[in-house]
Amino acid sequence: MNFTQKLGILCLVIITSLYVYFSFFSEEGFNINFPKKETDIEISTDEPIENNDQETVDKKEIKIVKIFVTDAKGNIRPVSRKCDTSKEKSCFTFAIKELISAPTKWEKSKGLSSEIPTDTRVLSVREGSNNILIDLSSNFESGGGAESTYIRVHQLIKTVQANTKQPVYLYLNGKQADVIGGEGIMIKQPLDERSLDD
Repeated sequence: MNFTQKLGILCLVIITSLYVYFSFFSEEGFNINFPKKETDIEISTDEPIENNDQETVDKKEIKIVKIFVTDAKGNIRPVSRKCDTSKEKSCFTFAIKELISAPTKWEKSKGLSSEIPTDTRVLSVREGSNNILIDLSSNFESGGGAESTYIRVHQLIKTVQANTKQPVYLYLNGKQADVIGGEGIMIKQPLDERSLDD
């Protein structure tokens, strides 16, 4: 054997010895990083990973309700509110309170308004198994004339119908409202699209 062959055999022996040592006698072993299986590859993304369970919980906690306001032309139109069911006992009651306090500053900036007098208060909303009673302060019927009164009642009716299937009755200061305003506008109860029909 020539020198090159002897050197080759010597290198082979050394490499084999090192392999045997690190494989069987060293605690650390080889630090070779083999590619991970496809199932083990870590996901690196800035976007949060969707959690379907959490998404379901969020959908249960937030319910969209609709209330009705007026636009610049006097037409009644819906706007949405987010009802947090973990904070609100009733999203229907929440919708009525939002209607009475509407519009928001942002909605006002977009030309939306309400015919419901600003000093109107929600005295109570009693939700029974067969019906719902809304009791508002008498300010609800004050001022604005017959046309304004018609519009505010329609705002209330549309909000009621958008948020419940139960019959809803309107009370003012604890008394059922069969006549509203100085014009003596008759209201048929429960509230629906025929309530203001002659």
